[in-house]
Amino acid sequence: SMPPPIPAPLRRAVRAQLRPTVRQLAADLSLVDEPEPELVDQAGEALLRRIGGMAPHLGIGMAGLTLVFDLSCLSAGGRYASLDPDARARIVERWRALPGPLANWALFYEKMGAFSYWSVLEARDGHD
Repeated sequence: SMPPPIPAPLRRAVRAQLRPTVRQLAADLSLVDEPEPELVDQAGEALLRRIGGMAPHLGIGMAGLTLVFDLSCLSAGGRYASLDPDARARIVERWRALPGPLANWALFYEKMGAFSYWSVLEARDGHD
């Protein structure tokens, strides 16, 4: 049988916790030197929708790993979005090198961060 849906207030609370981290990952992995803040916001929201639209076991796992990633950044001095660019790059590189699901987590953001940013850029600029 299907697991019960996650209550909306809990989903909103998790999204609020994830938003700064996901937004910063979208910016950092956009493949753009100076990504536009408005597009980064839209790309971050697209990533949050993507995670929310995954099968529950995958979406919960992705959200959980993102929270663990963010909390692991505290050892570097703060949550991911509050760290300087060099520290963020080192942390993402460290997670890329981890085994199994953690490397897959990093790969998801690496691919989907760039894809989301460029998708909103193309939509804004009217490319098809």
